[in-house]
Amino acid sequence: MAFDSRLPAAYQEEGPVVTVLGSDHLVTFDYAEPSPIMLFAQRWWRRTVTLLKVGVVVCAVAAYPIMTVASNRIDDSSIEVAGQNWTLPEVGVSIVKIARELEGGGWAGDRANWHPQARLTAMPAWQSATADALSQHTALLADLTVKDGEVDSDLKAAARLLKGVEGEDMRPRLTAAAEALNRYDSRAGRDLAATPDKVDKLAAEATLFASWAEADRIDLSVQVNQDVVEWPASKVDIETFYSTKARAHLAQQMLAAARTAEPRLARLPSVSTAFDRAELAWSRAARMKPLVVSNQSGDGPFMANHLASIGFYLGEAQDASRNLAAALEQVPDGALENVAGLETLLAAAP
Repeated sequence: MAFDSRLPAAYQEEGPVVTVLGSDHLVTFDYAEPSPIMLFAQRWWRRTVTLLKVGVVVCAVAAYPIMTVASNRIDDSSIEVAGQNWTLPEVGVSIVKIARELEGGGWAGDRANWHPQARLTAMPAWQSATADALSQHTALLADLTVKDGEVDSDLKAAARLLKGVEGEDMRPRLTAAAEALNRYDSRAGRDLAATPDKVDKLAAEATLFASWAEADRIDLSVQVNQDVVEWPASKVDIETFYSTKARAHLAQQMLAAARTAEPRLARLPSVSTAFDRAELAWSRAARMKPLVVSNQSGDGPFMANHLASIGFYLGEAQDASRNLAAALEQVPDGALENVAGLETLLAAAP
């Protein structure tokens, strides 16, 4: 061939003779078999790999629901403001409530659509109702501190900021509202801002809380008396329940803080009794913690009707709040100062 001349000489020379081995030269291993240990290890290795693959798939599928459940944080524990330097204890309760929601689980309404908290129902309802209730309470304080026909600027700003705006993040609004409340309390402590009369403030708060109970009972009644109910409860049922619970918790904490800040009220029997009943009634509604909210009508052999239960407690809270407001309105002017003077005389007596 034409290209043979271009090949090296070593390729053109004949190589060594290759001997083909026949079957007679081979050693037979009829007695050989796989090691039992290796077979055992092989089986377990395959099972382990399969288990890991299944585990990865299960974790990938279940991770998001687990994160969603874990992100649902509703803090309904007591708020302790006793011993803290607040001019108005209600302002301290408001600021602590805001800090809890922002620094605890975070504000669910501000989350992106992919975030697990964006799938929640109870927590957004709780937080939205809390902000609205704080806004109404702050507006009440602003009305009670009108001086020379002008509303306090910090209280007015805080009430406006606490009211949510559709499509706007709440974290900066709540932060600004807390700062405004803190400025007002600081100015009030230095007599640079007007403060409401204690008895008038408590009576107005009790009336406000009674109006909350009345409105929530109407909403609960609408959901309980639905012709068709979902099992165990619809999204609206859950939102209504936790909105009610949020307002009940705030009312109970405001009453507790006001009572702690003004111990002289305990010297007035009618007011003290009304305070006891109001606090107890609101605490019963605020402490309800169903694992799963249920709105089942009829005899309820398996699932309770939590909306009807909290509505019953609200009926008692409404009556107790009205009775408290009536008792406070009957307190004569200067009664607390007279009690303080009497205690001073008794302490100085031999």
